[in-house]
Amino acid sequence: MAAPICIDCNLERSLISIKPVKNRHEMMQYECPHCRNIFSLVVERAPLDFDVTFDRPALQANGQ
Repeated sequence: MAAPICIDCNLERSLISIKPVKNRHEMMQYECPHCRNIFSLVVERAPLDFDVTFDRPALQANGQ
């Protein structure tokens, strides 16, 4: 995905942060390098490209 363009300066903004939000979404914040205006965009989080596995078995509910 290309970075958004600042509507005031007509320059490409730089990604400055990515924060998780509700329901598997992320808020991405972009800043204009000239006027420092912040643009926030909420997008669906991309699925993982790999399987997550654990070395130890999960703990049982009864504490054993």
